[in-house]
Amino acid sequence: MFFSLMTSDPVLGQVTVLLAALLLTLGGIGVFFDLLSVLGSRKLLRQSVVPSTAPFPWPSLLMIKPVKGIDEGAEENFLSFIRQDYPDFRILFVVGDPGDPVVPLIEGLVRQYPDRVSLKIVTEHSGSNRKMNNVSRAFQGETAGLVLLNDSDIRVSPSYLKTIVAPLLGDPAIGMVTCFQRGTPKGGWSSRLASMMLNTEAIPQALVAYLLFPLDFAFGPTMLLRREALEAAGGFSSLTEVLADDYHLGQKIVQAGYRIFLSPYIVDAQIADESLGSLWQHEMRWVRTYRNCRPVGYAFSILTRPFIFLLTGGGLGGLLERSLFWKLAAVLYLIHFASIAVIAGSHIRRPLRAKDLLLFPVREVFSFVLYLGSFGSRIVWRGHPYRIRRDGTLIALDPPSHRIPPSIAQGGKP
Repeated sequence: MFFSLMTSDPVLGQVTVLLAALLLTLGGIGVFFDLLSVLGSRKLLRQSVVPSTAPFPWPSLLMIKPVKGIDEGAEENFLSFIRQDYPDFRILFVVGDPGDPVVPLIEGLVRQYPDRVSLKIVTEHSGSNRKMNNVSRAFQGETAGLVLLNDSDIRVSPSYLKTIVAPLLGDPAIGMVTCFQRGTPKGGWSSRLASMMLNTEAIPQALVAYLLFPLDFAFGPTMLLRREALEAAGGFSSLTEVLADDYHLGQKIVQAGYRIFLSPYIVDAQIADESLGSLWQHEMRWVRTYRNCRPVGYAFSILTRPFIFLLTGGGLGGLLERSLFWKLAAVLYLIHFASIAVIAGSHIRRPLRAKDLLLFPVREVFSFVLYLGSFGSRIVWRGHPYRIRRDGTLIALDPPSHRIPPSIAQGGKP
């Protein structure tokens, strides 16, 4: 019916042609951003980084690792940090519940590595961001000159610490070092779908920002800080009410007069299978966090997703029997896919395999639906519901009976 109207009504037909051309133009803008991400990748890989083997007097470092639950490959993840080729560091695991199933695992590491590992269990919660509340309380009384806050579900090589510390030693203006995380699937289709979000969307988009703008935010999986920069930024205690602690901490570091250095090192996020509902829930938290931090940039981020524009523009061109339109859409999509594949393979070292080819467009449709659903304020974070205010602070929506009573327990070296 609509097709016959398009062909019989000259005005409607012309409007449809213009709409198809507009959609293809928007898709072309997305492909242009893909090419910019390739340039951003080359810039990051070319930047000068002091070799991790340089004969520096490596400063003492405190690694704070907040943990909740047992992540995929948790023990191997933890051991990868314990076995760092770095002379003077200590790992402080921070847990918010003495009944957490991860506690026995960490206590075993404390017994095995008493000079390297300690544990604090914090159950006094005075801020909506439980993670940063725990970190802030656990950090009290620590004196290390370098402080590293990183995630519990990542794995690294023995050179990780020296690689990220080296830039701080070469430039006193750098107050923070951060780096990307790539997805390493440890299961079936859902873990591959989640990994592709990191490897084919999050990192390429971040590379565009890195190419075009000075870095003024951090990536949560790794945030290495000079102690004086952390104190000038207000410390961890200033982040206990906000959702995007990595974004806000980066902003505060820059406002304090320091620079943020993006290391080319990439940490591995070990991603297990999960239900589609769980995947939707935690990715919705990510996109709503992004939208809250940068509402204008997020609104226009739809232009970095050319798939829908090319599909609809090329489809309309096919209905109009204009072969140039669908051929152009196909060429642009191939450039889009090739750009992402180059970054995933040569930079991220997680190449797209044959079994990913069918999943790649599914990932793109899933992300588009997430974008459409992101214009809300409710999230679920580690099993706890929240509402995000416009200023980025959180309102906990837990029933009072689900909140932990104020007390504190600490564990450590035996």
